[in-house]
Amino acid sequence: MTFPVMQPEIEFEKYQKRGAYHWDQYFGSVLKIDSFLRGRYQLLIHLLRTAGIKSSSSLLEVGCGDGALSGLIYQTFNCEITGVDPSADGIRYSEEMFQKHQFQGSFHVSEGYHLSFPDHRFDFIVLADVIEHLQHPGLMLQELRRLTKPGGYIVITTPIRCSEFPEDTMHVREFYQEELIALCHPFFGTPVRKVYSHPAVWHELYSFGKKSNRSLVRLYCRMVDKILGRNVFFRPNSKQQWKNFRQQGLLFNIAT
Repeated sequence: MTFPVMQPEIEFEKYQKRGAYHWDQYFGSVLKIDSFLRGRYQLLIHLLRTAGIKSSSSLLEVGCGDGALSGLIYQTFNCEITGVDPSADGIRYSEEMFQKHQFQGSFHVSEGYHLSFPDHRFDFIVLADVIEHLQHPGLMLQELRRLTKPGGYIVITTPIRCSEFPEDTMHVREFYQEELIALCHPFFGTPVRKVYSHPAVWHELYSFGKKSNRSLVRLYCRMVDKILGRNVFFRPNSKQQWKNFRQQGLLFNIAT
């Protein structure tokens, strides 16, 4: 399989400006958390639990950012964590926050297309809301396939495409359900699990409309999330069609 000349990735400056903000958005107080982000992370945790991850498992997160999701995975499953990200600031924050929380993990600066790990190194690989940012997703998927152990799992989460152009200006491409499955199929085969989250109605209320209304909705979501332990965006057992949701997650089992 051949790929076009490599195009540069979109550069993020968020960590220079905001620090390790994902940690506050997930682990922070009721006034700091972001229920939308917490729902994304819980979708990922659900898929890992479905796959039977254990404390003895090795896991690679590609595009780990400031390490907040890796931290949640470690806290939940106590497994071996490795993270890579193109942002040196993100990797620095990952290391600092893991040390602060006394978590164990290894982090490296890399775009993720050509990693230095040996073949079949990891039991699990996570690509959480990263594929929509990639100029060359096929090249990335090929590398993830190389790194996964036989019998291992790859988890991919990403927004569901809902318009002609990406909703987020930092996204290169967003995917309908079947587009994402078709992109992944040559590398991973058919997903063993598909899960949708973030109902469109809550997405609209939380992200759009009058600022005063958004503030009330977000406060309600935070209180229900942090105090009652119910995230309005994460509903893995819903029987509704994917068109009613804004996030999708795929779980692949690499047989050979």
